[in-house]
Amino acid sequence: MKNKNIILYAGKTLGNLVLNYMIKNHSPEYLIPNLDDNGKDNSLHESTIKIAKNNGVKITDNKKLINLCNKKTIDYIICAGTTIIIPQKILNSCKNGAINFHPSLLPKHRGRYSTVHAIFNGEKNTGVTCHWISSEIDKGNIIYQKKFKIRNFHTAKDLYEIFTDEAFILFKRVFSKILQNKKIKSKKIKAKTKYKKKYLPNKGQIDWSWNGKKIFNFIRSMTYEPFEPPSFFIGDRKFYIAEEKLIKKNFLKSPK
Repeated sequence: MKNKNIILYAGKTLGNLVLNYMIKNHSPEYLIPNLDDNGKDNSLHESTIKIAKNNGVKITDNKKLINLCNKKTIDYIICAGTTIIIPQKILNSCKNGAINFHPSLLPKHRGRYSTVHAIFNGEKNTGVTCHWISSEIDKGNIIYQKKFKIRNFHTAKDLYEIFTDEAFILFKRVFSKILQNKKIKSKKIKAKTKYKKKYLPNKGQIDWSWNGKKIFNFIRSMTYEPFEPPSFFIGDRKFYIAEEKLIKKNFLKSPK
């Protein structure tokens, strides 16, 4: 197998899984980590920078990578858990294309907070999409998709964990094709969807005029550590709901 020059944009749990897998099978030429990675583990995941340094993977950034593009051919770019936007100049320099893993069934929920809005909207299903990166956000041709159910007790944290597991499975499928020089088939996104910059629902605050179901969905959608917990005001005092749990109905049986 001819050595391939693969650039990895990675962070969070998915990025760490992908990086460790690539180190064992075909190490990336460079890693571009998330900006909030300071080389130390946090409560959510291990530092991607630390993994790279411990395994001899070179670390760079967009500015330096643009200069490298003029000297070396980039065969593929893989994005996993990244929060970094890839400059068009780098995308144009990539010989075969850039691949991303998005936490929704595209074209639905393009952009940020896809799991949050899926729960808040009361949707029954969501999924993961492996797709080529294009000049438009989350609109590149679809390589693979995997659908999964949103259960009544699922929080945004639960969905992200499911997404991570399913995305890693799809990554191994597409990475195997890259290493074997097999053609990666894809299909165009037919539905015409306009990209809208997304924000957290109601700026992360409960609206008590909502019905009970909507409030419950909102709390579930905001239960994920990177977000500030769902909140509400009483007067000028702000209160947080740190954790919520679905309590199943199990009413006491009437005595016989």
